Amino acid sequence: MKNWIPIPGTKKEKIIGVALEAFSKHGYKGVHIAELAKAAEVTTGAIYHHFGSKQNLYEVVKAEIEQRILDRMEGAASLFEDPDRKLEAAFIVGLEFAIKNEVSVLMSEEINHNKVTKLEEFFASINDNDIAGLDRLVLALWRSVLKEINEEQITPEQGKRLIKWVFKGKRPELS
Repeated sequence: MKNWIPIPGTKKEKIIGVALEAFSKHGYKGVHIAELAKAAEVTTGAIYHHFGSKQNLYEVVKAEIEQRILDRMEGAASLFEDPDRKLEAAFIVGLEFAIKNEVSVLMSEEINHNKVTKLEEFFASINDNDIAGLDRLVLALWRSVLKEINEEQITPEQGKRLIKWVFKGKRPELS
């Protein structure tokens, strides 16, 4: 992953910064390479040279933000022993970070359905009851809450209350 980290002041860094802002505001479908190139003051060829495609650029940007969120989620989860409390703490910290840093549009999207994300791996690692599919379910819940906040269907406070409500109940016992 470190092979894509740009040197400060380079075109690659500028492209990533502009792409982060654009994908965070408009999502994957709302961003066009020509507009990114203009905003970054580079050619479209420079973007394709460094990243190969819009999809690759998006994945680089999303992976960077996902790692920042994951670092915070892991820290919050480490404060608890109970898996439900770990998930709840991680969800809320991740939600707060995404909202504060205005990346909730970016983080609520699921573009590559076949690729397992670091967030999904993290949620699976907390799943000590080995409930099949729990990692995908909680990631979908997290994205859904972010999307509802993005679309102003709920407030961030309502999103936090919703997450707390979901984790109040007990997980099902497997027989």
